[in-house]
Amino acid sequence: MKKLIASQAAILLVFFTILATPWVKAEDLLSLYKSAMQDNPTLKIRELGIERAKADADIAVSRLYPQVNLQVSGSKNYSNEAGRLSDYYGQRAILSARQAILDLASYYRFDSARYAAKQAESEAQLARMQLTAQLIDSYLEGLQSDDEMEQLWVEKDAASQQVARLLAMFKMQMAKVTDLSEATAYLQQLETRQIDVANKADAARIKLRELSGRDPGELAVLTRSNFPVVPYDETYWVRTALDGNPDILARTEAVKVSRSTLSSARAEHYPQLSFLLQRNESNQDIDNLPRREFGVNVIGLELRIPIYEGGRVNATMASAQAQLNIAQQQLEATRRTVERDMRIVFASAVANHARIESTTNQVNAMEQSVTAQEVGFYLGVVTVIDVLDTRRRLFKARLDLAKARYDFLRDLMGLRMRSGGLRQTDIEEFNQWLAQR
Repeated sequence: MKKLIASQAAILLVFFTILATPWVKAEDLLSLYKSAMQDNPTLKIRELGIERAKADADIAVSRLYPQVNLQVSGSKNYSNEAGRLSDYYGQRAILSARQAILDLASYYRFDSARYAAKQAESEAQLARMQLTAQLIDSYLEGLQSDDEMEQLWVEKDAASQQVARLLAMFKMQMAKVTDLSEATAYLQQLETRQIDVANKADAARIKLRELSGRDPGELAVLTRSNFPVVPYDETYWVRTALDGNPDILARTEAVKVSRSTLSSARAEHYPQLSFLLQRNESNQDIDNLPRREFGVNVIGLELRIPIYEGGRVNATMASAQAQLNIAQQQLEATRRTVERDMRIVFASAVANHARIESTTNQVNAMEQSVTAQEVGFYLGVVTVIDVLDTRRRLFKARLDLAKARYDFLRDLMGLRMRSGGLRQTDIEEFNQWLAQR
């Protein structure tokens, strides 16, 4: 018994030490969400990926714009013509401008780059969705751990009083040692669970700090206990997800990228036609023999007809076709996964909403049962084992109620996120259900 009292004193000391520690106050979930959207490195990488994809598109389209080049050369020439040795300085300048008229390969490469930029934007949106999901899940995990800790303190206080009463009754030989041992063991079980719950709360806050880049401090609590039913039906959510889920949108753009890449590879077989303007100035001919300075203006059409390049074009087409097939299968797999997850989350949301009402009624009934059991124990009608068993079931019912509420919120947010419809306004609406402790 002395060890038990010492253990209780140690836990109380830790608890009051935590209360005395100044938390860095977090306004609410909305403030953490804004910080995450601004400072999260993973999200910044995705946003930089958009800039890179747009730059790649600019590179690709540049092949369709006029190409202007200036080539200037100077040389010291030594000539031996019929035994006559001479040397002279030569110079040549060529200014050329070329405009592609028919270049399907470059056009399709540009098309592929444009789709890649859209894919990068969808992937960035997917990263925002995943970041928001992790943030909400960690926030709710922290709130759920805090609620459980509060329930544990209440239950532990009641269990401590029960142990104290049984100890006094045992000294007066009015209680069995087995009853005292059972009550003491239950109290110790609560102390062990407190350690586990405190660890879960710390892990949730560490995760929030990683995601948002700031210390979340003491979390704003959930003040709402009644929630509206899940809006719309399962078909609506599945259809919305298939139309707007960012993962599906990214995979769709990937298929377009692969299809344009295949078209670009196939176009390597086609002729290329360009319009050419050129100005040549030199003081030597093609063999570097000296002559008087001259200038030549060229206006013409340049036709390039591919004939054979060692099978490179065919191999490129085969590779592009394989990549297109892969992209199409990945799109189909993503569609099936999103549809499956949406149906599961919808069913879970409906079930958890029903569980909220069911567990609320269960808690109310169990509270009355605990009161009746305690009265019965003092009247000698029931044993302490019966009282402890009823209290355990009440404690579990309260935890089940809290879990049903938080799971419903996870599912509700999950439906909106998977459909691509979660916006800051949704976070603001949810944030109104929170209040500072």
